[in-house]
Amino acid sequence: MTSKDNRYNDEFKADIIRLIREENQPVNKVAKDFGVNAQTIRNCLKSAMTKENPINNRVTELEAQLKAEKRKNADLE
Repeated sequence: MTSKDNRYNDEFKADIIRLIREENQPVNKVAKDFGVNAQTIRNCLKSAMTKENPINNRVTELEAQLKAEKRKNADLE
C-alpha cells in the first residue's frame, strides 16, 4: 500500500498545475476532468508555490507565530 503523499506522481501534478497556470483553467474544472478532489489540487498548487519561493513560506510561518503570540498576550492581559 502506498502512502497518501505519493498517490499522484510529480508528472501528474505538474500537468495539472500547468493547466491551471498557463491555460487559465479553473481548479474545479480540472478537478472534474481528472477525477481529483479540488482541494487536492489546491494543496498541490500551494506546495508548488512553496517550493518555488520558500521565503514566502517562512514569512507566512512567522506571521502565524506572531498572531498566536499576540493572541496569547491578549489573553494574559
